[in-house]
Amino acid sequence: MKKIALVLAFAAATCAALIASPRGARAEIGTTDQVPAATLLLPYFEVKLDDANGVNTTFTINNASASAALTQVTLWTDEGIPTFSFNVYLTGFDVQQVNLRSLFDGGVVPITADDGLDTSDTVSPQGPRSQDINFAGTGGVCETLYTSPELTSAELKHIRTAHTGRRSAVLGGCAGATYGDLVARGYVTVDSVTQCTTTNPATMGYFSGTADSRNILWGDYAITSPADNAQVGSSLVHVEACHGGGFIGYVGNGAGNCPFGAGDYTFYGRLNGWSGADNREPLSTVFATRYVNGGTFDGGTDLLVWRDTKLPPTGANGKHNCSKTPSWFPLSQSDVVSFDEQENPTDLCFVVDNFSPAIGGSRPCFPLASQRVATASGNPLGYPLAPPASFGWLFLNLSHTVTGDQQPGVAQAWVESVQNASGRFAVGFQAIQLDNALDPGAVVEVLIP
Repeated sequence: MKKIALVLAFAAATCAALIASPRGARAEIGTTDQVPAATLLLPYFEVKLDDANGVNTTFTINNASASAALTQVTLWTDEGIPTFSFNVYLTGFDVQQVNLRSLFDGGVVPITADDGLDTSDTVSPQGPRSQDINFAGTGGVCETLYTSPELTSAELKHIRTAHTGRRSAVLGGCAGATYGDLVARGYVTVDSVTQCTTTNPATMGYFSGTADSRNILWGDYAITSPADNAQVGSSLVHVEACHGGGFIGYVGNGAGNCPFGAGDYTFYGRLNGWSGADNREPLSTVFATRYVNGGTFDGGTDLLVWRDTKLPPTGANGKHNCSKTPSWFPLSQSDVVSFDEQENPTDLCFVVDNFSPAIGGSRPCFPLASQRVATASGNPLGYPLAPPASFGWLFLNLSHTVTGDQQPGVAQAWVESVQNASGRFAVGFQAIQLDNALDPGAVVEVLIP
């Protein structure tokens, strides 16, 4: 058994207001903190397509500024392939909920409109302290007011099949993992943008004129399962952008990373050839989280895990023959260790009889770009975690390397924990981040003799 030493360094954090002041929220690039951001990440969603009372996911987009905002919402499959994008307009201090069941069942997106399309303020009302303006679009203005439903029957069938691992006629192949349970899975990004558009972060030129760098968005989400009498929720992941002369609003050494340049690890780096064009901070690579598989939480603990494939969703990593998988599948990991409540460590995701396995082992426990993983049994498409003790905590180093990797040995990720009390309630919370992809391993060191 490997001997593992963990060195944890704790830093003092400054308080940040959710509502932006004229001076701006205080934040630090390279530290994933809950402050207004230019991009929001919903790391995992589920929608049961054949049961109106089945699991569903909702999230909100909030504007922390008095200035109006325009956002681009993009759905991605659990293989990291974009399927559909739409705009949501927000007046100052506005909030808009997105119900993914409404989208996947009826093709309905939130109906919002900027000032030019909503002169009577009946679609997107303007508050007394809120800005309401026009945004440009493909034809010079945001010309089209969303109708209901917005998606055509072909588009609706496309997202339903693509997010359940079946063949999409729009894509001409498959784009997601196959579980066979008619649950749509994937993740969502929300970007602040400067104009109405049908493009997404994987489109060439998106970060040279469409994406905005204003850190004014915040939000939260909930995954609801009426059949299980359970709902869990948390904040969305807030991804800040470097912006403005002198990068006002940032403190500490993190601001020294601005602006990002070629070869830097950024949140959308895989989509722009690691050019730094998106100018958005990356997430962490190493996490710690409690798990409980018994007692009050007799339903066990699930992990909601988002991972960076580090490859663009094109060619062998884009849509594919439904009998095949992307070239990177399954994603490996650098180290996964469970500690019981007497501090006894156990290596997980490794072959038991392998005396000295290479870092990462040979059993991928988190194989996809987005997934739910039960700590007791694992993801059906990966290998089980199965910590020997019912109570304890997990150390998760999710860095990996893929063929042609421009960021070898480093991979951003996100982990959230859901603890279930069967048929009664559930709770969810974000895992503790022990480093950042800008400085991996600076906080946690793993020693393998």
